[in-house]
Amino acid sequence: MTLLPIGVIRSPVARRMQMPPAGVPARLELFPEYAGGLLRIEKHSHVWVLAWLDGARRDLLQVIPRGVRQEEPAALHGVFAVRSPARPNPIGLTVTRVVRIEGTIIEVDRLDFLDGTPLIDVKPYFANRDLVFAAASVQIGRPASREALRDSLLHQALNFHGEFCAGLALAVRVVEHFRAEILALADPPEWRVTVPLARGCLVDAIMGMTRATPGRGNLTFAAADRVLFTHRGLAYEYEPLPHDAGEPQALLAAPEEELFRWQFR
Repeated sequence: MTLLPIGVIRSPVARRMQMPPAGVPARLELFPEYAGGLLRIEKHSHVWVLAWLDGARRDLLQVIPRGVRQEEPAALHGVFAVRSPARPNPIGLTVTRVVRIEGTIIEVDRLDFLDGTPLIDVKPYFANRDLVFAAASVQIGRPASREALRDSLLHQALNFHGEFCAGLALAVRVVEHFRAEILALADPPEWRVTVPLARGCLVDAIMGMTRATPGRGNLTFAAADRVLFTHRGLAYEYEPLPHDAGEPQALLAAPEEELFRWQFR
């Protein structure tokens, strides 16, 4: 087997522990001899990036993933059950949105590869083949902080809705509050959500973050302008306030009391 790098990944992050779970803006720098392989790549909004994790260990088959405490009974995981860089063949795989293409340089919105990582392939992401919205995973670990949770939720919401708007930002803050204050940053065993029929952007974002859908019966619509989470026999109700129509970035940073009222019953 012969593996040849086709370029290098440039990132502002050089150390693994400094890398946010969802990654950071980065760029792919292809070597000039591979320029021909980029013909018509602009047809695709997203690409799979494969990289060789040259600093990773190759002699481990079990690890404790990031966000899991060592003392937890189920802390140890096989490397094929997690996304750890440590594995027999340390190949990294991440899907990302293309921001700009100039010559042999591709700027992307997020990558979780360190600066200088060898690039080994770029493949188009096909929405009609690669999207599996029905996929399910049991949460591994928990976000390191509320800010990390917010960033993860924003990434999930944007991947589904596709537009950074006020309704999406409000949805992120609502789900963030529920996850942080009620569930100690965890995912619930199952989602049961009621959403306002008139808020399409918010509904899209909540579907992207919770994977709840009308067809599965765990997402329902109501005329009332509120979001309702049902958990362990209690209903947690979030009522948006008039301040929710501002700039999305400002909504992400605004105090919660300016965005919604909440109660449980």
